[in-house]
Amino acid sequence: MNRIKFSKLHGQGNDFIIIDAISSEISLTKEEISRMCDRHFGIGADGLILARKDRDDCFFMDYYNSDGTVAEMCGNGIRCMARFLIDKKLAAAGKSMKINTRAGLKNIEFPDSDSKSASRDGLIKVNMGKAIFEPDRIPVNIDKKSLIDGFFAGQYLLKTEDGEFIINCVSMGNPHCVILLKDGADLEKIPLDRWGPLLENHKIFPNKTNVEFIKIKSDSELLMRVWERGVGETMACGTGACASAVCAIVLKKIKTARADVILPGGNLSIYWEGQNSPVFLEGGTGYVFEGEYFL
Repeated sequence: MNRIKFSKLHGQGNDFIIIDAISSEISLTKEEISRMCDRHFGIGADGLILARKDRDDCFFMDYYNSDGTVAEMCGNGIRCMARFLIDKKLAAAGKSMKINTRAGLKNIEFPDSDSKSASRDGLIKVNMGKAIFEPDRIPVNIDKKSLIDGFFAGQYLLKTEDGEFIINCVSMGNPHCVILLKDGADLEKIPLDRWGPLLENHKIFPNKTNVEFIKIKSDSELLMRVWERGVGETMACGTGACASAVCAIVLKKIKTARADVILPGGNLSIYWEGQNSPVFLEGGTGYVFEGEYFL
C-alpha cells in the first residue's frame, strides 16, 4: 500500500490538502483526489494542492477541487501553499514569493513577516491580478449591452426555474456570479444548497461558475456566503471575496478602496483602486494537521 505525506491548512475555514511534489514527483488521479478530499472516507478538504517547482525563482500551484476537477486559481489555497513552502523549507523565508497558476503568475507578500519567520501565523497578501469583466473572458454567454462603462455588473436579469436573479459576473482567473441581496433579506436563510448548484450549472456559464451571495454591512464591509464550483458551500473563498468586493465597489455599495469581507470562517481584506488596478487579497492562514494517507 502506497503512503503519501500531506499537510492540511486552512484560510478562514477554507481547507486544503497540500502535498510536496517538489522533493519527489507525485501525480494523482481524479478519483484519488476526490477520495482524499472526502470528509467521511478521506482526509477531508475543499481542495487539494500539489506544490510544484516552476523554475528557479518560482513555484507552481497544481490545484484541484474536492471533486477532483482542475481549477485555474484559488486565493486562499495559494496563501496556504505559500506558508507551506516556507514552513517546510522548500522556499527561503523573506518578504515575497512568486507562485505560478493556471490563471497566471501571482506575487505573494508577507506584510507581518521578519526575515526569519516569513509566513508563520502572520498575514499573507496576494496580488490577484486585474478583475476581468468581458463576458467572453469570464466566460458567460451574454451580449455586451449589459456592460456599464466596460463593467458587467448589476444589469443582467437571469431567469431560472427557481426565480429571477440579478447577477454580476467577473473573473478573478476563474468565473464568479455575484448576487447582491436586497435590504432586509437574511443572508443566513437563503437556500444556498439549492440556488448554488442551480446557478453553478446554468447554461449561460460554459465552464460553470462560482456563486456568491452578498449583503452590504457598511461603506467598507460586506457579508458573503459562497457556493464553490466543484466543491459546494465553503467557509470562505478568496477569489470569491475579491469578485464580491469588486462588484460591490463598481455598484457603489462599497465606498472605500479596502473592503472587509465577512465570511462564515473569518474575515478577508480586499484592496482595489479601480478597473486599471490589480486586486489584492489579504488574510491569515492556519495549520490543521499533518499525516500520511494510504493510497
